[in-house]
Formats: sequence, C-alpha cells, structure tokens
Amino acid sequence: MTTDASATFGDYPALLDALHADVAPGRLVASPSGRVLASAQALGEDGTRRSTRFGLVCVPAPGGSARDDVTAGRFAEGLLTLQRTVVHRTLTHTIARLGERTSEGTSLLTRPQLQADLADVAMELREAAVEPAEETGRDLRWARHMRLTRAGRVLLRLLGGSSMLAEGPGIDLYLAEVTGNVYLQPEEGDGDV
Repeated sequence: MTTDASATFGDYPALLDALHADVAPGRLVASPSGRVLASAQALGEDGTRRSTRFGLVCVPAPGGSARDDVTAGRFAEGLLTLQRTVVHRTLTHTIARLGERTSEGTSLLTRPQLQADLADVAMELREAAVEPAEETGRDLRWARHMRLTRAGRVLLRLLGGSSMLAEGPGIDLYLAEVTGNVYLQPEEGDGDV
C-alpha cells in the first residue's frame, strides 16, 4: 500500500478504501467481529445511515468479504502503516503550527515540555516503523495501535482546539483509532498486552 504523507487531512476514508482494494482487490476485508469499515461510496451507501461517521460506515461484512488469516494479517499491517502515516503527518503539522505561535516573544517550540512531548512522539513513530511485521500476533498489533493512538492524542493536546477544525488532523486521528479498534483488538485469551 502506498501512503502519501503530503495528503490532506480528512482523506482517511479514501486511504482506507485504497487499503481494502490493495489487500483484497474487488472485495472488502472483514474484521474479526464480522464488521466492515469503509467509505459510504465503497459500500454503496448513500451516507445517510446512522453508522456513518466522518465519511466511514460500519456495517456487517457483506457476502464475499475477505476473512482469511493471511488477508487479515496484511490488512492489519496496512492499518498500522496508515495510522503511522496519519500520526507522522500530524507531527509535522504540529511542529509547523507551534512554530508559528509565540509566547512572551519566543516560539512555543522553545519550551522544554513541548520539545519533550514532540520528541516522544517522534521516537514512537521511529520505533513503530522498524518493528517487524513477520509473526506479529493480534496482541502485539493491538499494543502498537494503542501506542500510536496515545502519540496522536499527545499531538491533539498540543494543538488544542485547532486540532478539531475541519481542516485539522483530529478527524483522521479519530478515524484511525476507531478503525484500529474494530480490526486490531485482540480476542480474550490472545495474550496480555
């Protein structure tokens, strides 16, 4: 799957649809709970269903959905790559946004706590990028998802209210979190996280 770090905020549904198409051409990938998350367009929905949220629809998996373990594993790794891309894009946006703001005549980026928070997110992204995908179980994928979710939340906190503007990163981070919750959550007994 190719992800474009320069893409605009709000394009998560299209990126998720592209992941479905890449992993299971002509089909949608079902979650372990038997649900599918995709755009209303990919599901043939009119967008007025109650389950539509910021461009995604959650429905019972249609007939013909991909449900095998190999496809599910590839899709899960693709979701984590997509989530990393969204967090990385948000980190870049956060640094630029905070660099534009000043307090007492100096850039907000000179504040030690902000620097520490940004460095922690950058380190999480670096670690997530080098984790091996081979032989990764659902419990480890879930842990990776939760770490990336926490990193995204740190960035939203640093951005404050601007993170939830229509052109802000909040929507994509929210959708990446929800999608990961649906597809990556381990079943009871899969191991401790």
